[in-house]
Amino acid sequence: MFMILANTCVLALKWYAMPDEVVLMNEVLNYSFSVIFTVEAVIKLIAMQKNYFKDSWNIFDFIVVVGTWIVILVLKLPIDLDLTILGTILRTLRIGRIFRIVKRAPAIQIIFQTLIEALPAIASLGLLLGLLFFMYAVIGIGQFGAVTLQDNINYHTNF
Repeated sequence: MFMILANTCVLALKWYAMPDEVVLMNEVLNYSFSVIFTVEAVIKLIAMQKNYFKDSWNIFDFIVVVGTWIVILVLKLPIDLDLTILGTILRTLRIGRIFRIVKRAPAIQIIFQTLIEALPAIASLGLLLGLLFFMYAVIGIGQFGAVTLQDNINYHTNF
């Protein structure tokens, strides 16, 4: 549990214009956690053999570990494409490990179960808000779309 919390803290340690030392430390720690979780998955795979893939958390961990190494290898390849979004997606998956703590704490489990049951309503609300934003965008384009660029209204500050 400590490793999951420490990994989550390291993953959360990112901000704009980070000093190079912090970026290097973050990268080393991320590689270290990748190795630790890989060793954990291999040991569990050896110990549990066929039963390893019967637990959904083990499957999730295995996908995250394999995905981590695939992303690390792809990012190290000399490709002209900007694939940093893969790292962001992987960070999201790796932060998902924090949900393993939910099964150990009954109070958090009740809150988490309530959240899961409320997801359809939250999704409906999100779609409604998205429709509202879209309507305001259409109205804004209709009202201000033909304004010419001048003085304070330039390429960066316009509708």
